[in-house]
Amino acid sequence: MRVIGLFIFLLFLSGCGYQFPGQAGALPTGVEKLYIPLFINKTTEPQLEYQMTSRVSEVFSRNSKISQVEMPEYAEASLLGTIRSYKTRALSYDSSDAIGEYRSTMIVDAQLWQAATEHLLWEGSVNWSAEYSAADDKSAQESFEKQALEEITLRLAEELLYQLLDDF
Repeated sequence: MRVIGLFIFLLFLSGCGYQFPGQAGALPTGVEKLYIPLFINKTTEPQLEYQMTSRVSEVFSRNSKISQVEMPEYAEASLLGTIRSYKTRALSYDSSDAIGEYRSTMIVDAQLWQAATEHLLWEGSVNWSAEYSAADDKSAQESFEKQALEEITLRLAEELLYQLLDDF
């Protein structure tokens, strides 16, 4: 009796339908080969487009459902991205009214276009923020911001993948 109960419980668990984020769906039927051109940077922050595009490509390459191609003519769809906003602002101050912590926020818009028909398949926007400590040393300050930016681009790329796959 216990064996039957255990079997039914295991059967129930295996069929419950739970899936990890970004693993539930797939790209539209027939779309397996994806081209990711350089993102457009509409901010005043230099080089963000290279970092964001590289991070998206890295995260998408981990997914077995997507094969990235280097030329648009080999793709079944293209993922176009635009960095709409990147802002850094003071988050907290110390007792002498000096900045103690910053928050950087980035917003990215993306569109998935079918190559053959130039039909819009998906459109979305993602945003992420990260906090980092202020430093008197300019080099340390830049290092802290760089680390925050690395976290932001990683989280945005992951969120973009999750949204894209979960919408289908």
